[in-house]
Amino acid sequence: MKMNIFLVRVLTYIALWNLISISALTFEKIRAISFDVTGTLVTTQEPVIKSYYDAMIWARLPNPPSQSDLMDAFKSAFRERCMESPCFGGVEGISGRDWWRETVHRVLKHSGRADYTEDEFNRYFRRVYQHFGSPKGYMVLEDASSLLLTISNNKLESDNTGFLLGITSNTPIRHMESVLPMLHNFHDHFSWFACSQEVGYEKPSREIFEASYRQAKFWLPDLKKNEILHVGDSLACDYCGAKAYGFEALLLDRSNNPSITAYQDWINAPDYPGKSEEDVLQHTIFSLSEIPDMLS
Repeated sequence: MKMNIFLVRVLTYIALWNLISISALTFEKIRAISFDVTGTLVTTQEPVIKSYYDAMIWARLPNPPSQSDLMDAFKSAFRERCMESPCFGGVEGISGRDWWRETVHRVLKHSGRADYTEDEFNRYFRRVYQHFGSPKGYMVLEDASSLLLTISNNKLESDNTGFLLGITSNTPIRHMESVLPMLHNFHDHFSWFACSQEVGYEKPSREIFEASYRQAKFWLPDLKKNEILHVGDSLACDYCGAKAYGFEALLLDRSNNPSITAYQDWINAPDYPGKSEEDVLQHTIFSLSEIPDMLS
């Protein structure tokens, strides 16, 4: 017990020191920045489970489960489906819609509501799927909007100055082709898009970072791995995955944002040269607004 208390104190001091000295962390060689999407740049406008519950009320499903029961059921169903059919169906070769259809069906099963008729289920699922494909489904996070307004004014120029921006994300293709564009043309900030459903691999796998790197090099053929900074809110997927591949990385701590829930919390973090708790803490930020000072 005493050792645990001591460890907590040490980590607390390290965290406080990093809060004071984080502004001293700089990246002098960065030419391109890769971003995670969900939880980093955008989030749902309301909790996912509320949207699922409201769709049940709209569809007039009899005896709907509570939101608490839905939360437990969603976590179980989402994990099962990610393990059975990774990359939102990209590995299995099914559409994102079919992947989510089975996932929603599994949510109802885990909440003890597997006996709805086919018509009831179809009415419910369409409402859920429509919601997350509409402007009511997502919103751009405030610090993401501010950051991209700042560094978008310093876009890649013909003389290779500025920053090339792209996406490396464990998301369905629909996020790249529909969700980002409908958020006031948010996709226009970015020059490349690597998403897990299309690539067939998820972060922290090397393959998705390789796909991201390959797309970025189309715009900058002489770009080196360590000239790309990846930013995301998952320790395993974003920070450790990017560092293991050879990118620079920042971990965005969103733990104090109640609108963001991490669901892929079972993924193991890969090793990388110099991996340590101190290294992670030193490269942890709490807002995207901290990034511009690190790039100057």
